Amino acid sequence: MKTLLRILSLTLLTWSCGSRIQRGPECLTTALEGFQSWCCASTAHVDEYQFQGQLVYLFDPGTCGADMPTYVLDTQCDTLGFLGGFAGFTEIQGLDFAAYSSFQGTIWHN
Repeated sequence: MKTLLRILSLTLLTWSCGSRIQRGPECLTTALEGFQSWCCASTAHVDEYQFQGQLVYLFDPGTCGADMPTYVLDTQCDTLGFLGGFAGFTEIQGLDFAAYSSFQGTIWHN
């Protein structure tokens, strides 16, 4: 019985930590597949923010490499711009992202 419970627990853990987006538009699944091909193995995440009256999604690649940008996508998965990177960008559409956005939650992490 213990062996069965261990197998079931490992299966559920593996399934819950997979590549599924918790919420958001369907196109995020495709965007996530591409993102996973170059993001860090353990510190990457996708966060949902409210920005200029709409939901946007930040694809943060994690901390395994210096100067990697965080891409900002809208609900149609169009890229609005990026934050950080070598130049340290802080603006999206001419506005300071941190000042004009509110964090809604993390919808994926590895």
